[in-house]
Amino acid sequence: MRGFSQAISFLRESPTRKIDAIRERLKRENRDIINLSAGQPGIPPPIEIRSLLAKQLLEERGMDLYGYTPSQGIIELREAVAEDLKRLGGIDVDPGNIVIITGGQEGMFATFMTILNPGDEVILLDPTYFGYKPIIEYFSGRIKRLALSMDEGFKIDVERLKELITSRTKALVLVSPDNPTGNIVDRDTAKAIADLARDKDFWIVSDEAYRTLIYEGEHTYIYRYAPDHVISINTFSKDPGIPGWRLGFVYGPSDAVPKLKLAAEEMTYCPPVVAQRFVAAYLRSEVRMKHLRYIIEEYRSRRDAAIEALRNYLPEARFIIPRGSMFVFVDMSRYIRDSERFAEILLEKFGVTVIPGTYFSDIYRAAIRVSFVVESIDRIREGIRKIGEAVSEYGESL
Repeated sequence: MRGFSQAISFLRESPTRKIDAIRERLKRENRDIINLSAGQPGIPPPIEIRSLLAKQLLEERGMDLYGYTPSQGIIELREAVAEDLKRLGGIDVDPGNIVIITGGQEGMFATFMTILNPGDEVILLDPTYFGYKPIIEYFSGRIKRLALSMDEGFKIDVERLKELITSRTKALVLVSPDNPTGNIVDRDTAKAIADLARDKDFWIVSDEAYRTLIYEGEHTYIYRYAPDHVISINTFSKDPGIPGWRLGFVYGPSDAVPKLKLAAEEMTYCPPVVAQRFVAAYLRSEVRMKHLRYIIEEYRSRRDAAIEALRNYLPEARFIIPRGSMFVFVDMSRYIRDSERFAEILLEKFGVTVIPGTYFSDIYRAAIRVSFVVESIDRIREGIRKIGEAVSEYGESL
C-alpha cells in the first residue's frame, strides 16, 4: 500500500533554512538584510590553500580529484586529523579510529544510527543545538532534558545530571563550545561527566564543532578521560570554513568506528574528494595556525562589538559573554514573550535575521541567538540597534 514512513514525520526543515529562504526572497526584492542568524563563518579559507587546490585541479590528468575515495576517508586526511588532535588537544587518536564524514550533520545521523535502539534515553542540555532532537526521535529515542541556568553561567550540575540517568540511558549529548550559548565545559566538569559515563556505562556524544573557536579559556577534549565511552563529532564548516563543501569527522573507540563507517557509507558512500584533499593540505600547512589566530582575533573583535551594542541598545537584555563559538544567546524576556514571532517581525519589518530561542530551549522561549561572525562590526552594531528599535515599536504586542 502506498504511504510514507511514520518516522519521517519527526524530521523538520532546519529553522535556519527557513529563515535563509525568507532572507533570500527579501534580497531578490532588493532589501538590505543584516545577517545575525548564520551559523557559518564570514571569513573564507586561506588564499594559499585555495591557490594550491586550483593548481591541482588544473594540472590533474587522472581521476584522483574526481573519483571515489575509501568510505572511511583518505588516509592522508585521517592522519592529518590525528596530528591536529595531538597538536591542539594533546590526545592520541589512531587514524584508524577516525571516520571522515560528509559534514557534521551526517556525523550526528551516523552516530545515532549506530548507538540507538527504540526506547533508549538520550539526555540533552537545555538550551542546546536544535539539530539533535529530530534525529533522536527519528530513531525512536526518548529525550530527557537537563535544564541549565543563565544565572549560573549555563554550568552543568553533575549531581542533577545523575538524577536523570536510568537503566535506559544510552547517551548524553555535550556541545562544547556550545551552540547557542558559547559556553565551554570546564575540565573538572568534563572529568566528572567522564567518570559518570564509565560508572553508569553510557555514551558521551561530544559535539566539538567549535573546538578551535575559543576566545577565552580552552577546549577540554573529554575523550582523554573516557576514550571507550566517547564518540566525538567534528566539522570543517567552522574552521577552515568550508560549510558548503560538506566535510567533517568523527572519532571514537575501535569497536564503534566500523559501525560509524558503515552508517556513513550507506548515506553518502564516501566524502567529497576535493574537500578531503583541500583540508588535508590545510591541516598540514604552515598557514593553518596563522589563519586560526587571525579568525579568532577577528571574531573576538566582532563578538565584543556585539556585546557593546547589546548593552547600549538593549540594556535590559540578559546574556553571558560567549567564550567560544559564533553566537550570543540573549534573553529578551523583559521585552518580549514570543521569540519566534519577534524574529519574523524583525526580518520582515527591519531587515535583520536572528534565530528564535524556542528552537534551542523549552525554558528560554523569549531568547534570540545573535551570530557575530558574518557581518562587519558596523553592520553588527546597526543590526542590534534595529533589534532595539523593533522592541520599542512591537515589544508590548509580543
